[in-house]
Amino acid sequence: MEKGHHHQYLPYGQIVFACLIWGSYGLFVQKLHQPPQVIVFFRFLFGFIILLAGICVTKQGRALKIPGQWKPLVLAGAINAASWLLVTKSIQLTGVANGFILYYTAPCFVVLLAPVLVKEKITKRSMTALILCFLGILNVVGFGKWDPAGLNWQGNLMGLGSGLFYALYIILLKRLPGHLLGLVSNTYVCAVISVLTFPLAAPALRAISPRELLILALAGIAIQGVATSSYMFGLRKVSAQHASILCYLEVLFASIFAALFLKEGFTIYLLVGGLLIIGGGLLIVFSARNQNKEEQHQ
Repeated sequence: MEKGHHHQYLPYGQIVFACLIWGSYGLFVQKLHQPPQVIVFFRFLFGFIILLAGICVTKQGRALKIPGQWKPLVLAGAINAASWLLVTKSIQLTGVANGFILYYTAPCFVVLLAPVLVKEKITKRSMTALILCFLGILNVVGFGKWDPAGLNWQGNLMGLGSGLFYALYIILLKRLPGHLLGLVSNTYVCAVISVLTFPLAAPALRAISPRELLILALAGIAIQGVATSSYMFGLRKVSAQHASILCYLEVLFASIFAALFLKEGFTIYLLVGGLLIIGGGLLIVFSARNQNKEEQHQ
């Protein structure tokens, strides 16, 4: 029985683990001082290389043969490329926390679109958790930053656009067969994004130093190779609504990292916001546990 509970929580743990690593992305963006297309290109290129190496070592090459199913993965890669280009530029223009809050308007879109696109019902707990998490995000960045006169409209519009594309990406992943989520989908998405962003990144490649290349390699391996694979494995057992809301934890981790390493400041808003975000995440986990119990009794 205890073992079953551990298996039940494992997919949620995989998503939270992914959020922890993803939260470091803002550090790479702010420290590298490179155009977003360069950062995105190398992130997914190195992610693709490490994933391909893993496939070769584990002799899972046959898993990449997916006749008739490659088109949705190519589309997912294109959508995700747009999302990451936009959020990277938004972070550069508005800061780590501000860029991530706009990126995480995605759950709002998912909760509204999932019933239409993947036939998932909107539950009261999903809406409650969404509200808690979004209030937490507002606290993390600080209400004072929402003075219209002080907003960088270009950066904020890019952030909102990244949120919309991210929502479409999550929903599209949920429409893929379960066996494709994980190593296969991540490998294809990395390959597609690398190809699409290379023409944009090519003019700036000569200006990259060996040190920056090493940092980009680390970002690609950790953020894309490890974290995203963990997220996609978790997504096999977690609904699109729950996964998208749990991912609010990423902005909490990002804000903590920014406060520690970029000196963006650790405030009472960050503490209160963090508690709200964690509360929303726990509500989702316990909601899933109760749902599983109800299904077992039926």
